[in-house]
Amino acid sequence: MKTIRISGKVWDAIAGRGKFGETEDDVLRRVFDLPPAEHPVQRARGGGRVGRGDVRYSTKRMSAKVESNKLIVEFGDGARCEWATPNRGDKAEIRRIREEAVAFALDNGATDPGQTNTVRKALTSSGFHLTK
Repeated sequence: MKTIRISGKVWDAIAGRGKFGETEDDVLRRVFDLPPAEHPVQRARGGGRVGRGDVRYSTKRMSAKVESNKLIVEFGDGARCEWATPNRGDKAEIRRIREEAVAFALDNGATDPGQTNTVRKALTSSGFHLTK
């Protein structure tokens, strides 16, 4: 096994392509079309950014995405809600939708800040930004 040092942006890109429960090695193998590891690589303990690593706090799978002009938040158990996305310049409406979506996620057992940040990131990754 080799150790590499990467920037936070590269780490975020790997994490953004990851699926629930995948290691960084799994993600990179998929991206580079490599076969699965003969001996699965374990997550590093203690290294990296705070809040990252092998500890998972979520007990329910959740996804959040913007698709067809809608913010969609759904859980593995079937709970799902959609919000029509507003004009990208309508900050008040973006904030309202974001707050409703985060509240929906929390009401359905999402972790905070982990899965609630996933809801926020779905909006910002699609160009629905808020500034303070």
